Amino acid sequence: MARKPFDPSLAAGGLFDKPASPLPAKEDPNASAALGVSALSLLIRNALEGGVGTVRVIGEMSNFRAVQGHWYFSLKDADARIDCMMFRSAADRSACKPTDGIEVIITGQVTHYPPQGRTQIQCAKVELAGAGDLDAQFRQLCLELRGLGYFDDSAKVKIPAMPMCIALLTSAGSAAEADCLDAARQTFPSTKIIAVDIRVQGTSAAQGIARAITAVDASAKKLGIEVILLVRGGGSREDLWAFNERVVADAIRRCVTPIVTGIGHEIDTTIADLVADFRAATPSRAVTEVLPKREILHEQLAALTRRLLRAMTTHFERARGRVELAARSRGLVDPLTGLSIHHNRLMRSATGLVHAMRQRSNRREQLLAGSIARLAQIHPTSRLRTADARITAATASLRRSGRTLVDAADRRIESVSRTLEAIGPMAVLQRGYSLTLNSSGTPVRSADSLRVGENIETVLADGQIRSVVDRIAPSKSTSAIPTKPSDGGSLDSTV
Repeated sequence: MARKPFDPSLAAGGLFDKPASPLPAKEDPNASAALGVSALSLLIRNALEGGVGTVRVIGEMSNFRAVQGHWYFSLKDADARIDCMMFRSAADRSACKPTDGIEVIITGQVTHYPPQGRTQIQCAKVELAGAGDLDAQFRQLCLELRGLGYFDDSAKVKIPAMPMCIALLTSAGSAAEADCLDAARQTFPSTKIIAVDIRVQGTSAAQGIARAITAVDASAKKLGIEVILLVRGGGSREDLWAFNERVVADAIRRCVTPIVTGIGHEIDTTIADLVADFRAATPSRAVTEVLPKREILHEQLAALTRRLLRAMTTHFERARGRVELAARSRGLVDPLTGLSIHHNRLMRSATGLVHAMRQRSNRREQLLAGSIARLAQIHPTSRLRTADARITAATASLRRSGRTLVDAADRRIESVSRTLEAIGPMAVLQRGYSLTLNSSGTPVRSADSLRVGENIETVLADGQIRSVVDRIAPSKSTSAIPTKPSDGGSLDSTV
């Protein structure tokens, strides 16, 4: 149907109304000049854009089509229809799914398109009419997912206490990304952040978010990703609607890697927040909730340090007790007594060995005598010669065995004797040690047992020295080698 030409006389109201009291006609010097079509179209466009400006219009969408991402449709009601268009840049940001027959509210500017002589609205925003429709969709999906167990705490995955690699899913270059990266640097800068660019609003945003979650989860083990952060800055209900789509909820539910959301502001709650393993109030809070706090780590380190010091102290006290117990043993307190005990043990062992060898030899001799007696009762000469030969060999073997045993015993006794001589008191004195006796002839074990003016005797390897105690001074260094291991201090004496 051909469009009728515009007739100003048929217009009711608006810019083309005639004045109620017409002014006297004036001569127009340019009345004879005719306007071109382009000039008239320009006048119409300027009049519409300047006079009407930005409008909000509600109506039914019809004749929708998309050409290279741009939207073209009509908005109508029962009595009128107007053409609308929306550039791709604005359409990509829209959360509304354009479909013929839906009721929408458009925000845009009334303009005139001269090439086609068409008056239209250039839309900046398209949204579903009434927030009630979005709320109804939200409630319906919540009920469905709740029945499937999407919101159950048992389905939540525990967030690691100290993740070292995090995947950040948000729009590249956005304020939310900058806030998250800044919060990570301030909270725990050693954590690796892998930023993944996603579209956070628009008709295809939900599918893109779901694909990104699935791809990151599949590569998490290979890349070392321990937590996924899904964040976006604030906006209207329509701007955040991509996070209320079923496809996003399904992707989060299937994800094995823990997911933390930080979408919008604290008052905003999306389906993605309800399904996620943890929901943070804002994007930056999502980072600070996941990363460990340096203050807490410092407290834990201090606690571990205190436990280590207590354990070391306990270990040292036990070691000190064992050392003190060993120092009170007889061998260390009185070395001469200890040496005497070892010498007696060795002598008893040597005596027992000789006695055992003698008993064995006696048994062999008794066996031999019995054999000889039995042989004497056998008369055949051959058997006697054979027996005699055996007896002779046995006797020689017995004598050799006896000599071998006796020689071995002598060698062991000689070795024991040399050992006793090496560790005996005289050997100790010959190595440079000395033994100090008090006036009663008792060994001096502590400097506190002596008195100034008391006579003492120092026993050396080649003689004795008699002295008088002139002064008693405590030991100045624990590292110094004492004259005798049992001495508790040093003595100044006068010979």
